[in-house]
Amino acid sequence: MQGSSVADVFLKAGWTVKGVTRNPDQPSSQALAARGVQIYQGDVNDTETIKLVIQGADVVFGNTVFSDAPLNPQSPDWNRLKPGQNVREMSYDLELQQGKNIVDAVATVGGLERFIWSSLSNATKWSKGEYKGVYHFDSKANVVEYMMENHPKLAEKTSILQMGLFMTNWKWGKSAVPWEKVRDCLAFVILVDLHWQQPNGSMILRIPGSGDVPIPLVLPKDTGNFVWSLIQLPAGTNMLAFSARLPWADYVKLWSKLTGIPATFEKTTVAEHAKLAPNGYGEEIGEMFAYAQDYGYDGSDPSVVFSADVSC
Repeated sequence: MQGSSVADVFLKAGWTVKGVTRNPDQPSSQALAARGVQIYQGDVNDTETIKLVIQGADVVFGNTVFSDAPLNPQSPDWNRLKPGQNVREMSYDLELQQGKNIVDAVATVGGLERFIWSSLSNATKWSKGEYKGVYHFDSKANVVEYMMENHPKLAEKTSILQMGLFMTNWKWGKSAVPWEKVRDCLAFVILVDLHWQQPNGSMILRIPGSGDVPIPLVLPKDTGNFVWSLIQLPAGTNMLAFSARLPWADYVKLWSKLTGIPATFEKTTVAEHAKLAPNGYGEEIGEMFAYAQDYGYDGSDPSVVFSADVSC
């Protein structure tokens, strides 16, 4: 979602690019190799394997992904569940540890010029504890806290990339972008695939939250351009990257204009959104939406700069 874009941008600029993957033989790894990326085997659960690959690097881009366990009953991460722990808490612990492993490895690189960490805002902190369940935000943000406490010299060489809400998230299902199709006074939840629309149908997008704060929207394929910008900017830059910022009501108007399908926006609650997916995943995404509307996607963190406002 992010790394391949970074690889493409730096390859085009003439850099030597290494990619670290658990499985060098998988099709996505082979596709990167065909484009010129040097593919190495490594695992974010094993710090030593990362250390071996990244020695000598000038720039390291690091990111993690929240476990798929809440939506995938076959995920091997279920085996990591501890007594008394729910799957979201386990996923938080796992991603945080993986981030720490990356940071520990990067801290050993002599001559490193810049570390770019793909993070998100600390929802628990910036909401003053109102939204404690946006685990996939807090896990990434708390990696930064860990780095500052344990690797202050690395922190001095680090810049933060906060990617806005992916415009491709509708592909992940009804809890990711909760459209409802309205027809004959009945509403039911579907994925937003225009092939499924009826000419006389209308849509409602129902998002939790009480405010109308503009939401930063971005395409994952643009990640590389933002990382390239960050290495031109001073270390310590904390950048929120997006293509546009729109309140949900304006987003729906634009969507309706482009598709020709009548659509409206309604506010809903986290409790309602929680019903859209099992194992707390619906609640996780519902809290994210509510946090982003009530406090801002970046939590109104004063250290954040917008990609639209920086010049390299």
